[in-house]
Amino acid sequence: MQGNNQGIKIGWAQIDITPDRPVFNAGQLYIRVSQYVHDPITATALVLDNGADQATLISADMVGVSPNVLAQMRSNLSAVEGLDVQKISFSVTHTHNSSSFDIDAFSAANSRIIGDDILPLQDIPDDIFTGAEATAFLVDKLSELVRSAWENRQPGGISYAQDYAAVAFNRRPVFEEDGQKKTVMYGVCDQKSFKRFEGASDHSADMLYTWDRTGRLTGIAVNIPCPSQVFELHCMITADYWAPTRRQIREHLGNVYILPVCGAAGDQNPLDLVRISKDNKKTLLTWGGQTREVFRNLDMGLECERIGERITEAVLRGYRTAGNYIEMNPVFRHRVISMTLPLRMVTEADYQEALDRIAEEKAKFSSEHRMTMNEVVALFEPEGVILRWERQQQSQTFVFPVHILRLGHLAIATNPFELFCEYGMRMKARSRSRQTMIIQLANENGGYLPTEDALAGGSYSSKPASTKCDPAGGDLLVENTLNVLNSLWSE
Repeated sequence: MQGNNQGIKIGWAQIDITPDRPVFNAGQLYIRVSQYVHDPITATALVLDNGADQATLISADMVGVSPNVLAQMRSNLSAVEGLDVQKISFSVTHTHNSSSFDIDAFSAANSRIIGDDILPLQDIPDDIFTGAEATAFLVDKLSELVRSAWENRQPGGISYAQDYAAVAFNRRPVFEEDGQKKTVMYGVCDQKSFKRFEGASDHSADMLYTWDRTGRLTGIAVNIPCPSQVFELHCMITADYWAPTRRQIREHLGNVYILPVCGAAGDQNPLDLVRISKDNKKTLLTWGGQTREVFRNLDMGLECERIGERITEAVLRGYRTAGNYIEMNPVFRHRVISMTLPLRMVTEADYQEALDRIAEEKAKFSSEHRMTMNEVVALFEPEGVILRWERQQQSQTFVFPVHILRLGHLAIATNPFELFCEYGMRMKARSRSRQTMIIQLANENGGYLPTEDALAGGSYSSKPASTKCDPAGGDLLVENTLNVLNSLWSE
């Protein structure tokens, strides 16, 4: 199986994106301001170019992608000779201890719908790094990163490996009381009513290795279907488990580049609720509520180290065989499509009920008697219904870009969602490629994409406020992605 006569050029770069001032930590429903840097956050870029096609894959230690940042970065890079800015794909590891480097949409919605006059007063540092200043910082960093990776292109080869690392665990336990079943995200499993987990867990580890012409390893893309959320509730900056993972891989394989990409993991987390429920009965209730910082009864640093060990062991097992099958001229095709899915709708009755609920709660408060953060978070769902009603008056579809690559026997497909792992498993099972990397949280912000079981079970990550599409959209995402992906094996 051959590409074109030029072979493939590979370029890598990494850049530190750690702010030197406090930021709003993104990823929870309550407002957090970073107090210190636990470990640096970085962004990494991998460029693949064979003269006929190209791809730039970026991964950053962030919670989500800002389309505003992506658009400005592409504009900055439009003059780089030979670089196709539309074939840049930007995804994140989903650490909850980074920054959005943009306007906080949740806070903006609270201000508009609830009102600043009754929202809690926050102790915000004068030097908080946010808004346009933070956006410009990230745009400049990512532009420099891509430019460097593009300029660093050198002839080389690729190989790949599949393995397993127990990192992801389903975070949606199902409980039954008086014949009624319900799902509780981060529910306490150490109780009689616990029955099962709502969905599966995906322990796969997929690796893409890159090499120079002499057979020296230059970098690794590591696809783990789990967000980096061990430290998630706390007021710090950290890359979470990817910090020790990168360090441990480099201790074994040298100072290589590492591109961490998150697979389909909307219902996954890196902590086993069966195990930790025993010692965290009270803290899990606060953790799932997302109203304040809570110190769980576990050594989070040790958890990250052990996760790093498991991923590193999978990477090393793959490395031992991947070097024997280096492709210097792989088939390489990259398609960028615009996908349209139906927006998840709410009814006018839902909208009116949400308005009434917000009005009822607002009437209880004044500028002298303000809401608590718990009371603000409790309005997340009705506020989300209002926002959805407003959006669906303008459009009833969600349109987003999808990047689909064939690289030898490997396929890569992106999506903008926190995609429940069932959908990722379907695509990987039905793909014509021997190996498929699903990269979620890429190039847009699609919210969660839950399953039918999740809608029936309820709880956070299944309701309109945290989703843009419903399971019918998930089915379409699978089919549309596979149609394009599999066509790359027919051309």
